[in-house]
Amino acid sequence: MRVPQWTVLFLADLRSVTGGQRTGPVGAAWLVATRPGVLATLLMRLQGAADERVGAPLLRALNHLLTGADFEPGARIGPGLRLEHPNGLVVGARAVVGTNAFLCQRVTLGERLGDNRGPEHPVLGDNVFVGAGAAVLGSVRVGCGARIGAGAVVLHDVPAGAVAVGNPAVIARRRTPRSRPRSLV
Repeated sequence: MRVPQWTVLFLADLRSVTGGQRTGPVGAAWLVATRPGVLATLLMRLQGAADERVGAPLLRALNHLLTGADFEPGARIGPGLRLEHPNGLVVGARAVVGTNAFLCQRVTLGERLGDNRGPEHPVLGDNVFVGAGAAVLGSVRVGCGARIGAGAVVLHDVPAGAVAVGNPAVIARRRTPRSRPRSLV
């Protein structure tokens, strides 16, 4: 028996919430009922699998009504998404979010309008953290392991492992890979 793709993705989302531990059906139901971020990810995964004419718009509206999160159709979101407080979250139609992303409340991943721009949405790498109220706008690439500070407005690329803060966002710190100590042998 083949497991639907949305189920595989949602189970990865659950594991990100539980710290990598598996949970049974009762535990999963408890998390959906008591954690709005888990409910938002479940409805988003169902929206992606539903009929585009009827089911997906209804699930999008239900998600927005119950959790305050708005996932536009067409957004590509990798497994392991973690939302603690999904209220005010907006993910644009062409946004791409990598594996194990953590998005806080009021985050916007959307278009940068004006100046005769075409549709441009951000691409977030794996293990990216985006703080509360941050906006990542336009054809911005956020590298793997990067962190976006609360309230930041990101209009330019953020390198892997960097920390971006401010409005407009600037790179506050770049994390470099640790050098391994030499062996004494």
